[in-house]
Order: sequence, then structure tokens, then C-alpha cells
Amino acid sequence: MEKTIRVFFTCLFLIYIKSYAQCTLHLSGKVTDIYTGSSIENVTIQIISSEGEKLIKKTDSIGGYIINNLCEGNYTLIISHREYISKKIEIKLTTISNKDFSLIRNEKEIQPVIVIGKSYVKTRTTVENKLSKKQIDELFETNLGTALSSIAGVSILKTGNTIAKPIIHGLHSSRVPIFNNAIRQEDQQWGIEHAPDIDINIANSITVIKGAGALQYTGDATGGIVLVEPKKLSTKDTLMGKMLTSYISNGKGGNITAQVEKGWKNGWAYRLQGTYKRSGDLSAPHYVMSNTGHKENDFSTQVGYKKGKYGTDIFYSYFGSETGILKAAHVGNIENLLNAINNKKPLVIDDFTMRINAPKQKIQHNLLKFDAYYNFILGKLNLIYGYQFNNRKEYDNRRGEWNEKAALNLDLTTHTINLDFESVAINKFKTKIGSSYLYQENFPNAGTGISPLIPFYEKNKYSFYWIEYFHVNNNLVLEGGIRFDHQKIDALKFYKKSRWNALGYDKKYSNKIIKDTGLNYLVNPILKFDGFAATLGAKLNLGISHDIILNYSLSSRAPNPSELFSDGLHHSAATIELGELGLKNEKSNKIMSSFIGNLFTNNLNYELTFFYNYINDYINSIPIGAEYTIRGAFPVWQYVQTNAEIYGVDIMADYKFLPQLKFNTNFSYLRGKDCTNHSSLISMPPVRWINAIEYKNRKWKNYFAKLTSTSVFKQTHYPDTNFTVDVIKDGTEVTELLDISSPPSAYQLFDFNTGFSLDVSPVNQLDISFGIKNILDTTYRDYMNRLRYFTDEVGRSYTIKIQYNF
Repeated sequence: MEKTIRVFFTCLFLIYIKSYAQCTLHLSGKVTDIYTGSSIENVTIQIISSEGEKLIKKTDSIGGYIINNLCEGNYTLIISHREYISKKIEIKLTTISNKDFSLIRNEKEIQPVIVIGKSYVKTRTTVENKLSKKQIDELFETNLGTALSSIAGVSILKTGNTIAKPIIHGLHSSRVPIFNNAIRQEDQQWGIEHAPDIDINIANSITVIKGAGALQYTGDATGGIVLVEPKKLSTKDTLMGKMLTSYISNGKGGNITAQVEKGWKNGWAYRLQGTYKRSGDLSAPHYVMSNTGHKENDFSTQVGYKKGKYGTDIFYSYFGSETGILKAAHVGNIENLLNAINNKKPLVIDDFTMRINAPKQKIQHNLLKFDAYYNFILGKLNLIYGYQFNNRKEYDNRRGEWNEKAALNLDLTTHTINLDFESVAINKFKTKIGSSYLYQENFPNAGTGISPLIPFYEKNKYSFYWIEYFHVNNNLVLEGGIRFDHQKIDALKFYKKSRWNALGYDKKYSNKIIKDTGLNYLVNPILKFDGFAATLGAKLNLGISHDIILNYSLSSRAPNPSELFSDGLHHSAATIELGELGLKNEKSNKIMSSFIGNLFTNNLNYELTFFYNYINDYINSIPIGAEYTIRGAFPVWQYVQTNAEIYGVDIMADYKFLPQLKFNTNFSYLRGKDCTNHSSLISMPPVRWINAIEYKNRKWKNYFAKLTSTSVFKQTHYPDTNFTVDVIKDGTEVTELLDISSPPSAYQLFDFNTGFSLDVSPVNQLDISFGIKNILDTTYRDYMNRLRYFTDEVGRSYTIKIQYNF
């Protein structure tokens, strides 16, 4: 018996040794995008043995994976990622192996998703949200601000209903830099009513980074960053293209955009793209909003060459637009201004027309980019040169021949050079380092008959950044970086002596006067600003379905030319703006924590983000009264500095009830406080909640139907900036309250979209869709619309869209 036991344990030990010897293999490799060659993070790799045993791994931040303690035998690999088409592969493992895999992007996904893959990620420890190409095509007739508003935490600042710019966590304009094909957009973006001069149809994806973590781009993004990125040129021998067109009932408008691209096996490729938009006066539920027409024509082209370790391309885009400003927003006197704000209807309601009259704005923007890169043993070196020319004309209601001349005519020329180096991973460290130079000249053209709101100036800016990534292990990534910016502005500006003295400049800046012309002073302010930015963050993977991201970012923003130099009527905004030469840098300290994951076998995907932003010397624009000029009566807004805090939460989630039925929601809550004056910040977005339910059935010619509900709550946290004005009533001067503070009521909107696809040929497809916006023709006013005092928002609108892919 004893001998039998010894033999049994000896055999058991030998079996264990043999098993141990055979299970010491490992499988490793990298997962990349099949077209871009860029690595993809957070790819799920399931490896299933012939006995049914399963192991699950995720790729790290550089797309790599390793699976240890494998035995010899046959395995099934299932490789999946929410943004890519899954792949199933059979392998036989007999030795230590290295296998790389490529995935094809799933263009059918139309929801905003959390961007994880390296080909799209710009930081390692900041949540990035994006619009896919499919979703951009769904919104091709809109503008950048409207398109981005589908993302939680992003809202819109509007001037009327055709001019919109994005707000990220309560901040906008120069606090939210926009990068068009890696070039920072410079298009007089300081203005409240200056929409980004970008055609969204050039983009293959649009990414929102909620914070200043992407130091390789800028250090002054106190709100966040928007990246508009065209598709990489194909190096395959292929010809493809598409055309989209639509008709919109409200405004009787039409839109068309088309694109064609060609690639060759020898590495050359090109792309041509163009857009045209035209609409007339928009309508509220009960009246026409006179002079709200819009016209836009855009064009872009790109030529590139890629071979082995190096490549280069040239990109050019042109954006041209003409936009009417609501006629009722320009009033003749203080009494009319009071009546316009207190009245429920615009003071001017004309018949519908396609004509665009003064007041209006005409914009031209040109961008030329040269890009070259070289990959070598240490990493990748990239050189970018960008040239931009922007002409902005604003037309006011004027008499005689002056009515055809612009009241504001500005030429803005910008040159930028960026040199960046990204190293290969060495001992779990990866470095990104670079520098940039910007030269900019703003030239106010003569012949307007009006002193320019923004004067002549030259700006020089030098920047340097350094970012380090440390991959502690497959589950933890640390990121840290610093950036330094030095900026100098050399300006020439005429100030009326009365304004100069009223602003107190006669005591503070008398040494800047270089000439006395009688009624005016010619002043030469030379201003220097140094900015320091930093970021520190961590990303922790909790198993295969949950991530935690923590990030702290310090940013510093120099005041823009409008905040420094304004001292007159801003025609398109219908306000008088007063700047301050003594403004200092804004300094933002922002903390964000994000929880990302999925539950119930990937049927529920969620993102929960908390943020807190404390801003020292926050530059705030507040109304201080009204002023009568020869061109009418307008509210006066002045730039002042205070300390502020902005905090809130963003929630995004989608749940798939059935393979064909999905529900998605996003919710945004935000509070802004003026800590110095113990009040609320002005113009902070109210609570917004968007819910949608969508049905898809690919078997029914890709049929889909989607119902969306948008609920906007009343803003209950706002400062009281009302003031009194003296007006004549019945021959007697009386004092009246001008209420420009009280927010409008809450509202809820319903939209519906449906459509299907037709296969014209095995490779050509025709998509047809129909939509209704504001189904119930709801009458409402938007707190984030600077012209809400004068008119309601747009009423019901029907849309028909056709897209042809070839």
C-alpha cells in the first residue's frame, strides 16, 4: 500500500512537472489601426483554449499586449474594441510567439464615444470625446458649435441662430482654442459673435479635450481644446468619394458638400472637398426673424506623399461666409432699446427674403499648412508650418453710400512654426517635447469712417513644452508635463480723449501717448505676458471594463486684443465694449476625475466626469449700462477681473436593450461663482439633459428611427446686473428698469430623424433621411443667446438629406 502511494505521488509530480514545462509559453504583440498604422489602446483580447478555458487581456497605452503561462495547443483569439470591427482568429501555439493584429474602424457607430486609441488620443490622463465621421455627416449642414453640443459638458454661445461657438465647462472664445488640422485657428476668435471659420465637412473626426492637459498644443486652454482632424490620405491604389445634399424648410435653405480622394501604391495621394450653404430669413413659431439669412462657400485640398520612414503633405482650405444680424437688435434710441428688451416680439418684422442686408458680417479665412515627418530609431520628428489670412468685415445700418461700406474691416495674418519630437518607449518611459513660434499682425483697413474696435498690433509668441508618460504596468499610466509661453504685443491705437480720461488712463498710462491729434491720443501700448502651464495625471484600469482617470492641469491665458483694447461699438454683437489695458494673465487650476466603463456584457457604456476649476484674475465681461451713439442705443459691456470658480458634473451613457434598440443620455450640471464679489458668474450654461432612443435594423436596408428630447432648465444662478435708464413718456422724463439679467424660462424640445440606405451597386450606396426639429413648434428663448432680448428661437423645421457614397 505504501509503495502504491509513493508511485501515485511520483506520477502526479511528473505530470505536474510536464504540465508546468509545457505552460511556460507566452503570446505578445501589438494591435494597430489597419489604415493609419497607429496603435490602439484598451483592445480586449480573449484567448480560448481547446478545452474551453478563457483568459482576457487588454492592450496597454501603446497598443501592446502579453499573455503569460500558456500551454502548447490550439487557441481561438477574439479581438474587440467598441470603435472597431471585431476579429476572430485561430492559432496553434508551440513556442513563444509574437503576433500583431490590425483592426478596421467601425464607421457605423454614430454616438459620441470616449476616445482611447493612440491614433486619436492626445493625452493619456484626460478624457477625450469625439464626433465620428458618420456623426459629422449626420450634422453636415450645421456649424462646429452646434455639432459639438451633443457631447455632455459642451454647450453653445449664440448670437442669433446662425452664429454659434462651443462652450466647454462654462468657458469659450480664446479659452477654448480650436485646432484645424493641427494648426491653431486664428480668426478674430475673441468676439462673442465670432463663430469658428471652419467647415466641419473637412473633418474625419472632431475631438473635445475638456481641460488643458494637451500641452503639446497650447498652455492657455482654461476651458478645453477642440481638434478638427481630416482623414489621413490613403496610400492604397484607390478612388473614392461622396456627396451630401439637404433641404431645410425653416429658412428655405439648401446645402451641398462633396469630396473625392485618390491614392496610389507609390505613396502619393490627394483629396478635394467643397461645401456650399444658402438660407434665407429664419422663422420663430409666430413671426419671421428679419435679416437672419446665411451664405457660405468652402473649399479644401490636400496632397501628400508617404514612403517608409518619412512623409509630407500640403493642405489648403478656404472658408467664406456672409451672415445677417437680426435687424431688430439694432435700435435707434434708449426708449426703443427698453421697448425691444421688454417686448415679446421684435420691433422689426419684415416679409421673408433670401437677401442679406446690413447689419451683417462677411468673413474670409485662408489656411495653408505644410507638414513633414521622419521616423528614426529614437522616435518621430515632425515639422509643421502654418499660414493663415483672415479678413473680417462687419456692416452697420448707415445712410447713403456708407451703407455699402464696412464699419469694421480687419485683416489678420498669422505665421506659425511647430517642431515636435515623440520618442519610442524606453524603460516604460515615453517623451514628447517641442517648441513653436507665432508671428501675427492685425491690420485695420482704412475707409470705414469709424475708429476700429481692434487696433493695429504685432504679436510674437514663443513656446516650449515637455511631456513624460510612464507606463507603470498594464493597468497604470502616469503623465506629467510643463509648458512655457512668452508673448509680446506691440499696438498702435487712437483713443478719444473723453474715453481715455473716463477709463482713468490719463493717470495710469500717460507714458504710452506718442501723439496728441486734438480730439484723440495716439497710444503705443507694448505689453508682455509670460505663461506657465503644467499637467499631472494618472489612468488606472480596473479589470477589463472600468477605468479611472485623474488629472490636474494648470494653465495661464494672456488677455486677448478685445479684452485689452476695445472701446467702442461692436456691430455684430450690437453692444458697446470697453477693454482694460491693465489686465493680467488668467491662471486656471483645474481638477478632473472620470470614471469610464461598461456593464452587462458591454450593453451599458458610461462616462462620469467631475470637475473643479479655480481661476485667479478671471476676465469677466459684464453689462454696466446703456449708451446712446449716432448709430443708436446699445448696452455697454466692460471687461473686469475677478477670482472665480466653476465646477460641475458630466454624465454620458448608452444602453442597448435589444440588438436593434438603444437608449442614450447625457446630462450636464455646472455652477460658476464670482468669488471676489460673492455672486454668480454671468452667462454660465444652465442644466441640460438630452435623451434619445434609436431603432436600427440593417436587414431593412439599414433603416433607422431616432427620437431625441432636449430639456434645458431655467438658470437660477445669475448676477443681477440690471440698471435704470431715463426715458421720455407722455412728455415727461421717467426712470425705467432695463432688465438684461433675468434668464428665460425652462424649455423642452423634441426632434425626430429616420432614414434608410439603397445599394446602387456592390460598392455604391445611397442614404436617404428625413428629420423634424422642434416637432411641437415650441416658443422659447435661450439664456446662452446674446440676442435673446429681441427674439424667440427658431420654430419647427423639416429636413431632407441625401448622401451618395462611391
